[in-house]
Amino acid sequence: MGQGGLVGRLYLADTIVRRIGIIALVLFAGLVSVASVLLSPVDAAIAAWWPAAGVSAVAVLASRGNRVAVALAIAAVTAVGNVIGGRELLVAVLFGLANAIEAWLVAWVLTRGNPVARLDGLRDVTRLLAATLVGAAAIGILAGATAWALLDRDFLFTALGLLSSHASALLVVTPVALVSSRLNRRVSPVEGVLQIAAVVLLVGYTFWPGNVLPLAFLPFIALLWAAFRLPTVVVAVELIATAAATTILTAAGGGPFAVYADDGARTTVELIQAFLIVYAVGVLYVSAARNEWANVVTQLGAREALLRGGIISSETGILVAEVLDGERLRVVGVNATALEAIGRSEMPSSWGTAGIWMQRDRVVFGVSELDDRIRGRDPGRVEITRGDRRFDVDIAFYAEAGGQPVVTLVFTDVTARDAREQLALAVADDLRRLNEQKDDFIASVSHELRTPVTSILGFAEQLEESLLQERDQQASTIIARNARRLADVIQDVLELSKLSSVGAAPRAAAQLDVLEVVRHCAEDASGLSPARQVQIALTVPEHPVMIVGVTQDIARVCANLLSNAVKFSPDGGTVRLDVIDEGDETVEIRVVDEGPGIPAADLPHVWERFYRVQTERHREVPGTGLGLPIVKGLVETRIGGTIDIESDGLTGTTVILRIPRERAVSVHVATTAMRTPSETGQDAHAEAQEGAE
Repeated sequence: MGQGGLVGRLYLADTIVRRIGIIALVLFAGLVSVASVLLSPVDAAIAAWWPAAGVSAVAVLASRGNRVAVALAIAAVTAVGNVIGGRELLVAVLFGLANAIEAWLVAWVLTRGNPVARLDGLRDVTRLLAATLVGAAAIGILAGATAWALLDRDFLFTALGLLSSHASALLVVTPVALVSSRLNRRVSPVEGVLQIAAVVLLVGYTFWPGNVLPLAFLPFIALLWAAFRLPTVVVAVELIATAAATTILTAAGGGPFAVYADDGARTTVELIQAFLIVYAVGVLYVSAARNEWANVVTQLGAREALLRGGIISSETGILVAEVLDGERLRVVGVNATALEAIGRSEMPSSWGTAGIWMQRDRVVFGVSELDDRIRGRDPGRVEITRGDRRFDVDIAFYAEAGGQPVVTLVFTDVTARDAREQLALAVADDLRRLNEQKDDFIASVSHELRTPVTSILGFAEQLEESLLQERDQQASTIIARNARRLADVIQDVLELSKLSSVGAAPRAAAQLDVLEVVRHCAEDASGLSPARQVQIALTVPEHPVMIVGVTQDIARVCANLLSNAVKFSPDGGTVRLDVIDEGDETVEIRVVDEGPGIPAADLPHVWERFYRVQTERHREVPGTGLGLPIVKGLVETRIGGTIDIESDGLTGTTVILRIPRERAVSVHVATTAMRTPSETGQDAHAEAQEGAE
């Protein structure tokens, strides 16, 4: 069986089990409804307690995506329960619908904005209380109106009775489904048994038939014990058990609420609901606060362990101490580096118990200036020497209200720091020398290679133009093509070496017309592949576009971008070259081709050296993956602009180059500016052509 099949079967099994559980909850809600109606006082419009409200809310919460269907099922079973209990059919149906709406509203409020409903902390209990009020108010209004219209009952009294009855049921029953298993606390089994026994005894004694003493507060003591010490799920179960026992025993004439039966069943019912609501709210809030407190303690313990571990393993010396009674320092943390700085191999045990006396006639750490600052509560820095090592000690005092003052000593090994700095400087010098050697080597080898490659390319082009036999013509074409490719690689390597060289002097900036540079680049690009008939469509403003920059750098960037666009364009395609001048601080140049585009996953990587898109169409086009890195280096380090690539991976690529109008003009501007734009453009044209050939 494959892993996917196993996961699918487990998911199916989980779904089946959950649906069976929901069906069981719905049926149980119906049974509880019947019991509640049968146990309600004679001729009463509402039951004394309605736990079916809580069971219904749990069923709807468990249904996740099918809440409306489950709510309708709740309406059906509770309506049947009311009919079995002796209520009229129309009344039963309307009561059932009201129960369904209540359950749906409770689930909606509990899960709104959350993936699942929880009862982990105080905020969750508050959300449960809000959901309870919304749901109980809804059924109070709906069912109260039904009782008023069909049973001739007082609307206000009926609505308030339903509100209290359902609110107590929701607060008591619903928490069982909301408790998170990750909050289970480890408790001694003996304590658990004793606590449960205490709840049983106190509830039984308080509400046993015949006992009418006003001792309704007694069970609360045992429930608070559970809230402080036991898992929340135990608290939730005990709330349900307490509510059920209280209702049944009071109906049998026991407990402090039964004595009010002579004033009417309504008084007893209201007292029971108030009792259950107060118990549930109080115990749930205490349990939630206990959960949050336990989480905080756990997090603080973890942070303390992390801090102590960091102090011990730190190369910087750290000592943390409390000031006790203004006379002693009790060390709570110190590492080996700090002990070494004050001349000790280990910390005396008395430092962490009785502490170190700070009186003037006693030694604190044995360093006079450090001891004086500690006695005088004087923060600052002192310098101490231990053998051939020197330490800077930073002293700080912290005195917050309600806590012991704390002093921290941070020992910095100045000798080791100076040694590391010297080593870093030496390594930096070595790297700089190696980089210079690398640049010299690349420049030397590239120039040495360029001379024979130029000769090979020249003779190969002459052979191409000669009348040769077919076999010889093919050989000369191959030689010329590969010689051009090798020349391109050499030019790219030289350009990258210049861009990465720390000491490379930038060319002088001058006033130039972007349009003239762009026109030269477009003319060159149109002749790159005449056999493929790729057209260059140039769109430029009618007026000159003047900027301060270096003509050669801009020409190099445009030439590379157009070369790429032509290479990847289909035969007979068109490459658009647009210059956009809107009068703001930058001039925009766009190069748009009709090639295969660049997949979205490859767009962030196209600026990396030697990176090539691994699609079939891109692999067909020869290249080294150096063109775009050179472009980005020129744009960012020399031109001072930005460049972006846009593509949907299917219908071409758009490159957007933004060039600032103003650049810092070099001291050699005057010399460069004496040359005409056409002359500088011709130089750039020659350099770009040299790189493209």
